Amino acid sequence: MHAIKIKTFTIVNELKRIAQQWNLPLDAIDFDLLSYETLYQGAIDEDWRTFDGNNLDEITTEVEIRSPLLMIKQEYQLLVHPHILNPYFDLKFTMASDKYKSKIVAVIDPSSKLPLKKGLQEYIKETIYRKKLRSGFMIGITDGNLEQEINAMLLKIQKEGPLIEPYRLPIAHFYPPSAPTNDNILLHYKKIQRSNNILHGVETDDLIIEYIFAKEGVDGRNCAGEHIHVGSPLIRYANAIKTDSESIRAQTDHLSIRFYAIRSGFVERKNGVFTVSQDLHLKSASYKGTGSLEAGQEKEINIKIGAGQDGDDAVGSGVNIDVQTLDVKGTVGSNTKIQASELTIGAQTHKKSLIEVEGNATIHLHRGSLKAKHATVDILEAGTIEAQSVYVKNMSGGEIIAQRVVIDVLHSNAKITALESIEIKKIVGNGNELIINPRAVQSYLDQITTLESELAKKKLDLQRKGKEYLQKEIILKDQQNHIKQTLENINNAIRKNKEPMKADQIRLAQYKSAIASLKSEEVMIKAHEDAIHAFERKFDNLYKADLQAVITHHQPYDGHTRIRFIDPKTHKVHSITPNGRITHIRLQQEGDEKKFLFES
Repeated sequence: MHAIKIKTFTIVNELKRIAQQWNLPLDAIDFDLLSYETLYQGAIDEDWRTFDGNNLDEITTEVEIRSPLLMIKQEYQLLVHPHILNPYFDLKFTMASDKYKSKIVAVIDPSSKLPLKKGLQEYIKETIYRKKLRSGFMIGITDGNLEQEINAMLLKIQKEGPLIEPYRLPIAHFYPPSAPTNDNILLHYKKIQRSNNILHGVETDDLIIEYIFAKEGVDGRNCAGEHIHVGSPLIRYANAIKTDSESIRAQTDHLSIRFYAIRSGFVERKNGVFTVSQDLHLKSASYKGTGSLEAGQEKEINIKIGAGQDGDDAVGSGVNIDVQTLDVKGTVGSNTKIQASELTIGAQTHKKSLIEVEGNATIHLHRGSLKAKHATVDILEAGTIEAQSVYVKNMSGGEIIAQRVVIDVLHSNAKITALESIEIKKIVGNGNELIINPRAVQSYLDQITTLESELAKKKLDLQRKGKEYLQKEIILKDQQNHIKQTLENINNAIRKNKEPMKADQIRLAQYKSAIASLKSEEVMIKAHEDAIHAFERKFDNLYKADLQAVITHHQPYDGHTRIRFIDPKTHKVHSITPNGRITHIRLQQEGDEKKFLFES
């Protein structure tokens, strides 16, 4: 079989024809590329024209290259012959491409035989060309940076040795298309919400919704020279967003329309119109029905829950609520967590409910755990309250910790701890404890803990500064004799109308500077001592908190109420179980001791 020289536009078809003619499998024949030329026919060309370079931008525009009006083809002159193994080189690779076949990469097998010998670079390029042509891809105009990429691979082999893993070598790149962008709606206000939470809280100027405009794509051309049509984008939501102009503003640019909240609240859709609302009315809240209602107290959201009857179930078990104001007409279930700035509950709270209120909390019947600034409760029944001030009409069991407490009627087995005052209008039970314990109140404990820490730090600083001062003072005393001699040297020079020696002048200046620095530190130490004394005076006032507190009862004691005052400094307990008419009970200082003072 003799080699055959052919000229063709379709290499694959010619190779198949010759393989059949020679009665050989297709992979048993090979070819050498003798020459080729690229031909094109543009939108205004009547005939095919020859292009000599590799850059189509030199003869036309990118717009025309990407349009279906341009046609490209290549004619090849080949020498076809039976396949012969190269004795020196063996490049093994597969080709991978994007879905459009506009970018092609050769995945080089590390078992390839690629010794760094003369002719290797040309062999690699010819082998890649043959595989591209067998696959119907064009060469030359699709090469991109092929030669530089081959050089980069060979440099890697030269530095690191033979390949040990597959190597991706870019071998073709033409005009990849850009896919069109369909229009879309982004509900930004939903992105930051927790799961199972129907309340989408937003603040003023938050981006809540965005309509993304549809964007036309750009046609391309693949490495076979074929035009790639990407089609038109889908437009589905152009008129889908309607907003309330009083609560949402729109801002438009060439990419999208962005909708921002004008006020704080929560996003809802009423009759197809998006709005930022601040008042939400629900018949009930349940884990399965509404999920949690968590928007944050900083957002101006007011929620009313309940159909109107205080005894109805309003907040079910396991629901979390976090809003600015909450008005519940009905009961609050178990394992419920509520956070609010203002709270009203018209019925009762479950013993396993947790409630935190920044401001005022008003509850009819409380059995759970409540923390608030000010708490007003009709009936406290075995629940707990921690607040600055607490007013309870009827208390039966439970515990209160507050700065100030007022109880209308106290039943049995209650524990009340205060910082400033406890006032009981009537006691009708027994087993109650009334306690003045400043350290049990968090605000007092925080204040005194901070002062203790700052005072300890200032004392350590004073100790350190004192040591540094003494060391500098000792050093200056040691230098006095040298300074005397230095002064004599300077005075002698002045008497002789001579310039004092530079070294003496520097030594004297340094000594004066050290004295000035020592005096400055002396002032700082005195200021530090004054600050410590000021802290100690604050402590003295804080430690008198139990002397400034009072327990008031407007009716006689029956001997079944225990009263305790706990010294915030020594933790000593002063205890009494009063009997008879004693309106006010205080502690007073008598010498080194504190004793009870009774007023009727």
